[in-house]
Amino acid sequence: MKYLLALICLALPAYLIRFSVFDIPTTLLEVLIYAIFIIGLIRIKKASKIPGQWYLLTAIVLIAAIISVVVAPDTRMALGELKAFFIDPLMIWWLAASYLKKDDLFWLIGGLASSSLVVSAHAVIQKIIGNVTIDNRVIGIFGYSPNYLALFIAPIAMILIAWATSQKIKKKLTFIGYWLLVAINIVALYFSGSRGGLLALVGGIVVYSIMRYWKTISTKIWLKIGLGALIVLSIVTAAWLFRPDFTLRGDVPSRVISSNNVRFQIWEASIELGSKHPILGVGLGDFQNAFTDLTIKRINFDNYIIPWALTPHNLMLAFWLNTGLLGFLGFLGVFIYTIWQGLKSLSTETAIFLSGFSVIILEGLIDTPYFKNDLSVLLWLLIAGVIISTKNEKNL
Repeated sequence: MKYLLALICLALPAYLIRFSVFDIPTTLLEVLIYAIFIIGLIRIKKASKIPGQWYLLTAIVLIAAIISVVVAPDTRMALGELKAFFIDPLMIWWLAASYLKKDDLFWLIGGLASSSLVVSAHAVIQKIIGNVTIDNRVIGIFGYSPNYLALFIAPIAMILIAWATSQKIKKKLTFIGYWLLVAINIVALYFSGSRGGLLALVGGIVVYSIMRYWKTISTKIWLKIGLGALIVLSIVTAAWLFRPDFTLRGDVPSRVISSNNVRFQIWEASIELGSKHPILGVGLGDFQNAFTDLTIKRINFDNYIIPWALTPHNLMLAFWLNTGLLGFLGFLGVFIYTIWQGLKSLSTETAIFLSGFSVIILEGLIDTPYFKNDLSVLLWLLIAGVIISTKNEKNL
């Protein structure tokens, strides 16, 4: 099973290969997931138990998503999103958490490393040949937005950094090759031009450092002060970098809106949209349509804001609007419980996967690193990594 799940990690971008089976849209990634899930069911006697709390939390999220299919105006679209963003990832989550042991986590990391190498190398080549956007950013293989590239690379880069710093690599060539892989990921992330991705990676490094060296940090007052200062500095820096420029928010049709202002106005309108649908949300797959209906008559929204409002640009807002209050609370429970279980363990493996998970959560403050085939599977894989690294400990 570890080899098959490593294949899934490697094949995350394979969702880009799309086709239909009996008139049902699917992807190569999805077909692989179903095939491996069937193998998992056949071998179910070899599966280990997952603590019941996890089943309860995931059931809440899944039930909320199913309800959101009923709420959604476009049932076909909603069913597609239910399948791609909830059922498929939860299949992989169950397989990984049920079949893998701590010693198998290397294969997950190896699969993610290989996938990120392909994606990052492609992005670097794009930069070299000058295939960039008008603002000199690299889009990568995912298309549409450079942020998609950053959302995929940043958490994997964090896992690779954490793994590299925690292992004693004796062979010089292996050491050089591993850090070269890390460097390629970071360079591709930089070329994406994503400030959120870079800051989230820094935040992940802080989380990893705290977990790995807490025993040392907790005994030295100057390290505590330094850590506190670093956290405050990071928060202030992020707030400054993503502050909107309110002088550009006048009702002047020809104005040029900064990306910060676009994001701010998407948040503002998304909260307004949520206030109109506080319990059930707008339904799976209907966010941009609902956002458009709400804002289409507002000055400049049709040209500057709506085209970028594929998501609310915030992970919690996205769960609230797509899956309603129940989905929001369910995912919040998953988020809190993952962090809680991870922080109760000081193992190296837990620190590695929790740091990658923290990068996704930090990216989720300003973007939506979930409602996309590869990103939803990646998040649940990291949650499974936390479960695997802690399930044999007494705190579970």
